[in-house]
Amino acid sequence: MRYLDRTLQPPAGNEYYENLCMKAVNQCIGRAVRHINDYASVVLLDVRYGSSEKIRRKLPVWISEGMQCVERYGQAHGSLVRFFKGRNAK
Repeated sequence: MRYLDRTLQPPAGNEYYENLCMKAVNQCIGRAVRHINDYASVVLLDVRYGSSEKIRRKLPVWISEGMQCVERYGQAHGSLVRFFKGRNAK
């Protein structure tokens, strides 16, 4: 990280590590849905996904457009139940 900051300029090192992490996150998200008829819920349990526009822009568009940010477990649970009930009804 220091090498990149010295060679390029700050925050190049931090940006590099952030991009590596987001690549892994995006690969995991992609594994959840592999076929046009697949559906899944992806739960990202980190405040940065909801509070940082910079991080959110590094997510796939189809994820960021459908993203819901909640404060409490009950809200997330209710949303997940509705999502899967809606899919099972089809």
